[in-house]
Amino acid sequence: MNNDWKNYLLQNGAEQDAEGLFIFDNTYSDTGPTESSDIICDLSHFSTVVVAGADATEVIQGQFTNDVNKIDEDHSQISAFCNNKGRMLANFRLFKNQQNYFLSVRSDIVESSIEHLQKYVLRAEVAIQDISEQLVHIGISGDNTETLLSPFIDNLSTDIDSVSYNDNYIAIRIAGKTPRYEIFCSQEHARALWENLSEKTGVANSTYWDYLNIKNGLPFIDSKTRGEFVPQMVNMELINGISFEKGCYTGQEIVARTHYLGKQKRRTYRIKIISDTKPKAGEQLATDTSTENQYTGTLTTVYQTAEKEYEALAVIQIKSAESEKLKLKDNGAVITILELPYPLEAKEE
Repeated sequence: MNNDWKNYLLQNGAEQDAEGLFIFDNTYSDTGPTESSDIICDLSHFSTVVVAGADATEVIQGQFTNDVNKIDEDHSQISAFCNNKGRMLANFRLFKNQQNYFLSVRSDIVESSIEHLQKYVLRAEVAIQDISEQLVHIGISGDNTETLLSPFIDNLSTDIDSVSYNDNYIAIRIAGKTPRYEIFCSQEHARALWENLSEKTGVANSTYWDYLNIKNGLPFIDSKTRGEFVPQMVNMELINGISFEKGCYTGQEIVARTHYLGKQKRRTYRIKIISDTKPKAGEQLATDTSTENQYTGTLTTVYQTAEKEYEALAVIQIKSAESEKLKLKDNGAVITILELPYPLEAKEE
């Protein structure tokens, strides 16, 4: 995280919680912004990694689940990399600027992600570095987002996953009916943007972006769920995060077998939880028929929406989600399945 940016936020109404996330308002989203409300928030809980060098494309094409060759400076994509068993070690947004690739990955797995990718560099001409000190990461969402950003970026693209940029800003359109953009820029330009837009929008807590990702069915794993899921379990092919036409990559055999043999047993669902205690990513779900050592799902992202109420994304056994009563394994909290903005069936090829 950029220290000057951190100090700027702390001097302008922010506090940091135990996990280092910035808090501006402790009220829940049902008494604060709605999905269509214009908001701005800090996204420092995602780190930015650059992959540069003459062999960068070849190296990451051999690791990522999506087709890196389809990336250019106007288009981003969701992608992931896996271990040999096809389990995701990270998923992230990938974009390109000035011939370099950039990954936006959860901050608590950025070090392990870089360490993993470095193993495949060998003698290739590739450099991998966390540049979160240089690039500030901001989220902007709401019905008027495009108008608010127009003074800073001309000809802002409205296509999902598109990249708009100039000398000062990179703006990526994120999936969802409500316009939503992730901005990458220097501390100086982040400050200019924040000072202008914070007077015209609500300033939201960092975790509010997680809530918008939950609403739009975009799961991002962290240190609590790293290495747990095959990409299809977190709906990666449903959010355009997997290419089944590209060449081999680490874990590809398992991912392809899951796809072509139709042995998908788990999916990511959006859920509502009523609980006296706050659930956390990595907690397990069960049913009334589960034994002590059995579980039927795992929370990946959680956001508090009201007192004792939470929304979350969770990887759940399909048969249990469709036919059984779900609860948190440790405290029996009641769970309700909510709608996602996309169907849970893969498109026909």
